[in-house]
Amino acid sequence: MAPRILSPSEHWVMLISSRHDGPSMIGETVAYVEHIKCTSCGLDSPGYLQVVEGGKGVTVCPRCGSAITQALPAGYVSQIPPTNYHSPVHPHVQVSHYPGLYNQPKHAPRLDLGDLFRIFVSPTKAFGSLYLSTNLGRALALVVVFSIVSAAASTLFTLDMSDVLGYSASDAFESAFQIFVTWAVSVLAFLLFGLSAATIAKNFFGGRGERSSTITLVGYCFPAYVLLSVLLLLIFRVGFAGLDFTAIDTWTSSELDQSVVAGTILFFAVLIGLIWLLVVVSRAISVANDVSTSEAALTAVLSSIVAAVVYIVVHMIIRLPLGLWL
Repeated sequence: MAPRILSPSEHWVMLISSRHDGPSMIGETVAYVEHIKCTSCGLDSPGYLQVVEGGKGVTVCPRCGSAITQALPAGYVSQIPPTNYHSPVHPHVQVSHYPGLYNQPKHAPRLDLGDLFRIFVSPTKAFGSLYLSTNLGRALALVVVFSIVSAAASTLFTLDMSDVLGYSASDAFESAFQIFVTWAVSVLAFLLFGLSAATIAKNFFGGRGERSSTITLVGYCFPAYVLLSVLLLLIFRVGFAGLDFTAIDTWTSSELDQSVVAGTILFFAVLIGLIWLLVVVSRAISVANDVSTSEAALTAVLSSIVAAVVYIVVHMIIRLPLGLWL
């Protein structure tokens, strides 16, 4: 009769229970190491090893779930397990989409402009770095600054396109309250988006549900949103220059052709921009909550609906010029 192969959880139960000796209660402390090598799948990642006798540590591979036992480095420092630590004897170890990331200690908060620019080309790598190196305060400061930039750009657009949109310059200057509402609503919608994303990712997809981390990483997406908004305003400004939307019935054939070409370019710019923005935001939600990219994308769409409701409700109360809504 062939011997029965033990599961990883059974392996750890036997290993730890056979080595508990004396008052030290081996297995209650962990040690953080930079390299944990899985012999089954080859993953090499940092993380915590549960300390056992013989100068060794044990854990479970976050990618394939295999048992890992390796020697602890010389001069290792043992510590009490962090609150989010999963013991390797736990029978249901969740496979992580970002192995080793959540076991690393976070660095001192800083504002890294390199990671901010890296979001546009390599969002997954950027958000992985930001998860460990920034905090909610810096993200909110970034949102406030860029929301002001967005409100200013929208106001200038309304002033510049007053003839096209049917608003006078004096109307825009007299809309200080409306401009403030635009800024306040954008910040409120952002916070609702982040909170909704964390809740949806946890309750529907089994994610970590870290509200602070979700709002923080999504906050670093806000400059991308502002950049896209400004780009769309510029396309509208150039494409529809010279046209009067208050007298469409008087347009000549050349003006109609201009509007068709400009409208087509604007449509594809909006489509491509929204897809790109969805990819960036999905990566942020995915890293913050340890869910797949597809699950994060669906979370982003559902959270956007929540944020859009805020805009619609305010729009029903205070009717703002087109530029102030982009």
